[in-house]
Amino acid sequence: MSSCDFHLRSHPDKLLFRHLSNVGNKSSSTSEEKSLSLDKFGIDENTFSNIAYLVGICHDFGKGTEYFQSYLLETNPSIQRSLKNKKEYQHGLISAIFAYYILKMYIYPLNNKNILEYIPVIGYLIVKRHHGNLKDSEDEILELDEDTLEIIDLQIESLDTRELKTIYEELLDGYAISFDIDTFCNEYRSIAKDILKNRRKFIKLLKKEQFTGYYLITLTLYSILINSDKIDASSIDVSSEIEISPELVDKYKVEKGFQNNESIMNKVRNEIYEEVTESIEKLDLNKKIYSISVPTGSGKTLTSLSFALKLKARLRKEKRINSKIIYSLPFLSIIDQNYDAFEDVFKTVETSNPSEDVLLKHHHLADIFYRTQDDEEFEGLKSLFLIEGWNSEIIVTTFVQFFHTIVSNKNRSLRKFHTIANSIVILDEVQSIPHKYWLLLKQVIFGFAEYFNTYFIFVTATQPLIFDPEKKEIIELVKNKDKYFREFDRVKLEINLNPMNLDEFKETIESEIKEKPKKDFLVVLNTVKSSLNIFNHLNKLKLENTTYYYLSTNIIPKERLKKIKEIKEESDKRKIIVSTQLIEAGVDIDVDIVYRDFATIDSINQVAGRCNRNSSKPKRGEVKIVVLKDERKELHRYIYSSFLIDKTRDVLKESPSELYEKDLISLNNSYFRKVKDTSSEDESNKLLSYVNELKFKSLTSDFRLIDDKAGYEKIDVFVELDDKAVEIWKEYILLKSIKDPLKRKEKYLTIRKEFNEYLISVPKKDFSCEEPEDLNIGYVPFEQIKHYYNPETGFIFELKSTMMCD
Repeated sequence: MSSCDFHLRSHPDKLLFRHLSNVGNKSSSTSEEKSLSLDKFGIDENTFSNIAYLVGICHDFGKGTEYFQSYLLETNPSIQRSLKNKKEYQHGLISAIFAYYILKMYIYPLNNKNILEYIPVIGYLIVKRHHGNLKDSEDEILELDEDTLEIIDLQIESLDTRELKTIYEELLDGYAISFDIDTFCNEYRSIAKDILKNRRKFIKLLKKEQFTGYYLITLTLYSILINSDKIDASSIDVSSEIEISPELVDKYKVEKGFQNNESIMNKVRNEIYEEVTESIEKLDLNKKIYSISVPTGSGKTLTSLSFALKLKARLRKEKRINSKIIYSLPFLSIIDQNYDAFEDVFKTVETSNPSEDVLLKHHHLADIFYRTQDDEEFEGLKSLFLIEGWNSEIIVTTFVQFFHTIVSNKNRSLRKFHTIANSIVILDEVQSIPHKYWLLLKQVIFGFAEYFNTYFIFVTATQPLIFDPEKKEIIELVKNKDKYFREFDRVKLEINLNPMNLDEFKETIESEIKEKPKKDFLVVLNTVKSSLNIFNHLNKLKLENTTYYYLSTNIIPKERLKKIKEIKEESDKRKIIVSTQLIEAGVDIDVDIVYRDFATIDSINQVAGRCNRNSSKPKRGEVKIVVLKDERKELHRYIYSSFLIDKTRDVLKESPSELYEKDLISLNNSYFRKVKDTSSEDESNKLLSYVNELKFKSLTSDFRLIDDKAGYEKIDVFVELDDKAVEIWKEYILLKSIKDPLKRKEKYLTIRKEFNEYLISVPKKDFSCEEPEDLNIGYVPFEQIKHYYNPETGFIFELKSTMMCD
């Protein structure tokens, strides 16, 4: 039987042989493109590539049954859907048993008792769940019970062994594997018993060793498989050699004339830039975790990009590593800001907009559009596929996207897991990572650095002690950081730890606003209720030559971003801004006076960065820390953990009541040292045990980068604020009439960006509008807007006794 006589299909329009060959080859070439350091695993790069190939050619073995073929060729959609749910028509488990069988034959002659011994079990786990989300490994293997094996009996009987024999003889040509399809069919129950026996040994090993490497190897192979599978199934593969000049930002700074500006701010920014970028030549490339710790507003965005581009060039030249640059930030409010800065670099130097395969923005409000340098354009599902695969040289994305990729069990998220290997990852504003996850993320990041040659750059003014510089776990690229903090003298901090209620605070701030009619004010509060209370009070003053702004997540994203843009623009009127803490990290605004309800040290430092940011004021900016309370407790208790607040109080009590910018670095260091030395690592240790024992489902259930401390059940609400929203909602409703799920999703993607711009998340108990049937979403119709949404302050809540957190 020759390959031209094949009839088994993997997809309606594709032969099974061709699909298995393509996925195996793509898996192999993907792994070969990576420079890995797997000596500790006893795996060389050629062996790893072969394992990826074998997993790829085995993953759809079970599609060779009569059951699957009849399902695939069924033309009646309702019958096909009913068949899909019957176990004998599914192919994952039988393919997983086959993958175990093939991998064991490949591994056995290598006579290696390290991780290689368990590659067949790992291959079983990967293939079994290649169409779903990963479960806990022990539970996954325990599903091999008698009832399940009786289903496999039926599938074995229905295999087209003649064609499968020919397929695998060709696919395994050149591999020292004595494959025989009849042997597999006769011995599959013994193979299943062997999997169960090795499970006990494997699980015992995982619990004993507590080694993160098993997790990283498993997810890398899983990621390579599902990415290769989806690429071949979709026939979408964009890959090209793209050169980005390491001097790109240098040229941009010259074009923009930054070097000629001799202000103190620009002088310091240029010194920091030169110190960081010049360090690249002497850098020990065996050290892979770096920090850039500089004051807010000192140009860290362009500095870190330039450093990454120069590191990328050096890695390519000396180690033949082609690195992506992944720039990750915690908040949507600054993603667009930093992306725009990167885009301006390309537009200024290259005199054209960068295509998406060069520079990509990935978050839920981003456009679903993808264009290559060759002007090939993709939209809808094809575009989404390329975006979610991070098929670009520079990716600007969120912490949620990044950290819920490296700590996940989700098929959709893990597809891009392997792209992080060999990448240069810039983590901006890392102080926002919850301290309870420090140890977990430290171990996973360290594993990427050590085994997958991934480089990490931690960027912030307030460097948390995730990695300890005293132990040389992280290399500071800014050797003169103390000097730079001393040179900046932009703000004075006044700390008042005596609690006051909102009425007392109103009197205080009203008095100062009236006394200083030319000063811009920013008031940052901890709860929605207090922020609305203060904004409404100040707004009613109707002071001359004053514009009032309110910012909170209960304002739809479209309006929120519009307000931030207006705040940043020059104006003859002074500005009074009342906000919840979303304003803190990175939002590039500049005011004279800041009031901040009590918060953790890193939050205080961040909000100080919004005060006299560009050193353009005749006097120091003033940052005033107050402690607000209601009838029950201090308002910060609704937001922050007692542990972090207590550490902040301890540090501030040891400090003068007036502080200056030069004092901030020691204040931050003291705070993070106290947090590290006295914090409980119980949460991280529990999650780390899930990582090390391959308990994927348990891990994802417990890991939440964004923790809703209030604990309210929330609902997404679409706010039909304007005529555009009315149009979008009509299109959204029409989606229900599209029966084909792929066509429905394709249509949704055409409106997703604009739809999300009108979406807010509110506590369900505060949403009294009737929910549209079957949509699982709240809806505020245009004609009822005045009852539920205020253009200035956003969603109208039933506040009463409730404290709502933002």
